Amino acid sequence: MRQIYQACVTPVVDYASTVWHGPLRDKTHLRHLNTVQRAPLIRILSAFRTVATATLEVEAHVLPTHPRLRRRAQHTIAKLHTLPRNHPIWNTLLRAQRRRNNIGNYARFPLAEALKTMELQKLDELETIDPRPPPPWRSDPFTEIELDSNRETAVERAENVRHTSDIVVYSDASGREGYLGAAAVALDDDSEIVKSQQIQVRPMDRWSVHVAEFIGIFYAISMVFKVTHRLLGSLERRRKTGTILCDSRSALQATQTPRNRSGQQIVHAILQAATEVQTEGIALRLQWVPGRCDNPGNDAADRLAKDAACPGKTHPFRPLLSRESARLRSNILNQWEQEWRSSNKGSHLRKLDRTLPATYTRRLYGSLPRNRAYLLTQLRTGHNWLSTYAKAFRFRDDDRCVCGAQETVTHVLVDCPDLRDIRRELRREVGDAFSSVSSLLGGSTEGKKGKPDTVSRAKTVKAVLDFAEASQRFWSRAPRGQPNSGNGN
Repeated sequence: MRQIYQACVTPVVDYASTVWHGPLRDKTHLRHLNTVQRAPLIRILSAFRTVATATLEVEAHVLPTHPRLRRRAQHTIAKLHTLPRNHPIWNTLLRAQRRRNNIGNYARFPLAEALKTMELQKLDELETIDPRPPPPWRSDPFTEIELDSNRETAVERAENVRHTSDIVVYSDASGREGYLGAAAVALDDDSEIVKSQQIQVRPMDRWSVHVAEFIGIFYAISMVFKVTHRLLGSLERRRKTGTILCDSRSALQATQTPRNRSGQQIVHAILQAATEVQTEGIALRLQWVPGRCDNPGNDAADRLAKDAACPGKTHPFRPLLSRESARLRSNILNQWEQEWRSSNKGSHLRKLDRTLPATYTRRLYGSLPRNRAYLLTQLRTGHNWLSTYAKAFRFRDDDRCVCGAQETVTHVLVDCPDLRDIRRELRREVGDAFSSVSSLLGGSTEGKKGKPDTVSRAKTVKAVLDFAEASQRFWSRAPRGQPNSGNGN
């Protein structure tokens, strides 16, 4: 149901929100949109209607309405800034940038309001992505791009490539301590380095290893041209063959089928460089070589790429839209986390699990049938059929368990003497997790560093739900004829 809501409902609700929603204003319609989101969340989690919307959003890991709309606006603006400067939309973008800094009462301009939440400098530095498709009559700059699906065969062909190519160059990329580097290296017949080049790509928050592989291929093409002419130019007149070996299949596939997406600038630069090399009488090939296969050329390129992974930039390309989108998403999630921690809602859940919001709750509920999700939501949110909750909402006159103690989730799971027999089975199945109610219910009080692995968490929660079902404490105990107003079903 969560997938249906996010795939079918939110796109309709958010349609054209970059036109009608200002991220720094528009509080009125947010209340209506929050109401729209609350209804499906109650159904997704089988929660009581008294659970706060903020708690439902965290437990289902569904972004609240206002950060979701802000994220959509920021992503749209970032994509618009990658269009070529001669695109007509740039007139509107420049006007929005001027209006962004205006002070006073002016007509509302949602695009300018959204720009106030972003850094103009980083937007102006973004790559350019040309939306126009490549001309269908263009010639293929590579004579072959070899992507063998069999690892052993690919290793063997990489070792034998020297017998079929006049010059062989290896390219690779690597990351270290938050920075990326790329390298290209050419070896002689004795596996000695003839020529090499290291490229500093810059930090991982604005670049990816995938694109660093592109940069390595780009500089490897230039190295093929230089080495071929230096070693063979004065000796032979025939058409020469150069092969570039790269251990990134995804980079070679993207070069084979270029598309209008992030990284396009580097792919186009590779194709342009390969075309220029081809006009000089060099037949250029790309070939996949599996990584970590004891190939001396690939190992040398990997070693040089790791050494190049340090602060600095030695290439002409601009930062990626994909990394900027990831950074914006990360900022939105951090903002959501701060809002949740400072909220006065969901105190029971916050004490139980300090890792929230976290994606694991989707898996926690995703595999559960509706009746089991109903039990887990009661246990984690604190809104349940126990006497403490019933007294708070005037369903009962006291908050006492049948044993005389205050009836809370902790009391039922750990202390109540009337459930001693079925608790033995629970202790046997969960082991050390029984020492912490947070661990029993799939959470952690130690923050993100202390969260258990997904398999042990799911196993523990299953045992706790079996216990809760057997205890019969989490089903309605309202008198006959009294409406069940607490359940969200």
